[in-house]
Amino acid sequence: MRLLRATETTATIFDVDYDRLHAAGKRVLLFDLDNTLGRRGMERLPERILDFLLSLRERGFRVGVLTNRRRNADDPAVRTLREHVPVVHAAGKPARRGFLDLLGALGASPEAAVMIGDRRLTDVLGANRLGIHSIRVRSRDAR
Repeated sequence: MRLLRATETTATIFDVDYDRLHAAGKRVLLFDLDNTLGRRGMERLPERILDFLLSLRERGFRVGVLTNRRRNADDPAVRTLREHVPVVHAAGKPARRGFLDLLGALGASPEAAVMIGDRRLTDVLGANRLGIHSIRVRSRDAR
């Protein structure tokens, strides 16, 4: 059961203490897409979310998105994200492969990374199995 327990929990992605994470040596942020960065199945990524992700990069983080979305890779929200950050699409979370692929694209180790997502059985379990700091967001939608 401990593998399903997030390292920490917060209301939304905006409530994470990114300064504390940075001070603790965490330099890589892996985000889930659906119900974490926006509504499940959204076609258009909210501009507020993209601006937020880019602001995290300006603060010294490497940022990527790990999603289980199985739709075509030309999905508009995924396409927008890919213009700015690495994205692993149809990741198969909680399997290790998607996490490792994204870490490889970001040139990072699990120890330097934080996974931020809404689901225990995919985001939290997958991260915890690799020793990645896991943050579960309670909100089903970052808005």
